[in-house]
Amino acid sequence: MRLYRLDAVRFGARELARIITASTDQVRLAVGALEQNKGLTTHAVEINRLENEADRVHQQSVGKLFDDERDPILVMKWKEALDFLEDATDRCEDVANVLEGVMVKHG
Repeated sequence: MRLYRLDAVRFGARELARIITASTDQVRLAVGALEQNKGLTTHAVEINRLENEADRVHQQSVGKLFDDERDPILVMKWKEALDFLEDATDRCEDVANVLEGVMVKHG
């Protein structure tokens, strides 16, 4: 946000940040479940659900950005910022998939 000098928070950014926080919490719990060899699937399913929710919020946010913002520079800055936020949830899902693979292989 500082890199692009975005001072105000647009629709969707705060919600995506909340989803990232929830996803990273679930990743932490999934790692703990893998260590204890129980309950990993529950956390992986929740991470997947959160990633799907982030996709929905991202799509709505970008649509609203294109509808509401008239400054093309701000559109580009916010589009990239929203993409980065959504990408973080994709990476959490990637981690969950790797953890599930480890569980299958060694569990």
